[in-house]
Amino acid sequence: MGGTAFVGRPGPRAAGPQPATSLEITAEGLWLVQALCAVETLPAVLVCRPFVSECGLPESHPGYAVLQEAGVLLGGDVVHPQVKLWVQTLGNPDVVLSCLIHRGGEHLRVAIARRGDVTVAAARHGENVTVESLGPGMTLAGLVQRVLPLCGPAMVPASFDAVTVPTADLLSSLAQVLRGEHSPMVALGRLGMDADQHRIVTLAADHPVMELSMVVVTHGSNHQMQVSKTAATVTDTSAGRVVSGPVRSESGSWWTLIAPGSDAAILSALKSVMSTVGLAEWSTTPRPGR
Repeated sequence: MGGTAFVGRPGPRAAGPQPATSLEITAEGLWLVQALCAVETLPAVLVCRPFVSECGLPESHPGYAVLQEAGVLLGGDVVHPQVKLWVQTLGNPDVVLSCLIHRGGEHLRVAIARRGDVTVAAARHGENVTVESLGPGMTLAGLVQRVLPLCGPAMVPASFDAVTVPTADLLSSLAQVLRGEHSPMVALGRLGMDADQHRIVTLAADHPVMELSMVVVTHGSNHQMQVSKTAATVTDTSAGRVVSGPVRSESGSWWTLIAPGSDAAILSALKSVMSTVGLAEWSTTPRPGR
């Protein structure tokens, strides 16, 4: 009997397209993929132009050849199934975490969208966009750990005692400081802040090294959209990282919690923002009427 030579043979090639791990593309190329997937709009934070379905697909576009060579198109106008799922998730999500990151003169726009148990992230810097799957079972803590590295080098939390102040009064006081009407000591002292607190708040307002704002948008049935009533903000200063988030009083008025920017405090602020659109967690929230 002959030897078992088949044991050493390579396995059969898998049928179908090769798995995709991420998509790096220009904003114009993403628009073409979006059109081929019949997706009219992507999350607003990405500032991508919409595809008007009534106008039909472009008959000729230089991007066709580029997408074909990159493996995004499998032949003709057939989009790679994983890429199509990502774009459809971004275009018709249950919930989106929209992030704006400013550092120096650089701006990064990030949309993290969930549809069902699929979570997809898209980040835009200039005309370049990166899209990738974050996998199933994503949590809010996991999202924070995904977003913070995009903000630049890790920062230690600023050293001061957390303080909660009426949001309207805080905005009014900061405006007075920026207009030169009052010193930080006077304007912020009226809010009950001590010297360390108003020093940190003034640094965050006047001389931020990095600013991250996070807003949550939900999409219900019948294309109903709900935007969180406020944002969670992370600011890096020369004195460390600061986070601010919303607090709703028993009377219904809004307050702002300003705290040292630990990961736990940032997660807590994001949870507070989520609660303003009726969400308690990222991956376990149903979409009524879906």
